[in-house]
Amino acid sequence: MGNIFYRIEEDLKAGRKKKACNRMRNLINEFPDDISLREKLGQIYYDSGFKDEAGKFWILSEIQNFEMKEAIDIYRNSLSNSGNAILKDIVYRGDKNQLSQYSRDILNELESDSFRKTKHIPDFKRKGREKGNYTESKDSFLSTVGFYLFIGGIILLPVLGFVKLCEIIKILFEIIF
Repeated sequence: MGNIFYRIEEDLKAGRKKKACNRMRNLINEFPDDISLREKLGQIYYDSGFKDEAGKFWILSEIQNFEMKEAIDIYRNSLSNSGNAILKDIVYRGDKNQLSQYSRDILNELESDSFRKTKHIPDFKRKGREKGNYTESKDSFLSTVGFYLFIGGIILLPVLGFVKLCEIIKILFEIIF
């Protein structure tokens, strides 16, 4: 994971902020319970002038300074303080029990607001599959036979078309001569 942070720093130094943000988002998807990743991505957005986007990633973090509070307020106001809209936007896929009490309280507040207003709480599952936890698909006999029939039909269609064309030409020559 240290290598990816090095790449992110290099991207930022080279002015490739979008690339750095994409790398951070990938890390957040891979490690959704690590709030420090969200804080770093929020800082990148804040430094780039995107305060509302910074607030989106800082909303689960404890407010440490005025800029975090300002960004979170801008973000909340941009979504009309709607718990449902905020939950759909932040897409938290981690385990709430591994969060700090402050973060759990924020999520609970957003969920209760969402349920109160829409009678629905958005729920997001962890992204991706676990490594080594998949099976190869087995081709069934019918799908194999169907595939070969399809290929055969594609090959046979032009041949039959050519034969039929020859028959039509032969009939035309018999009529004319």
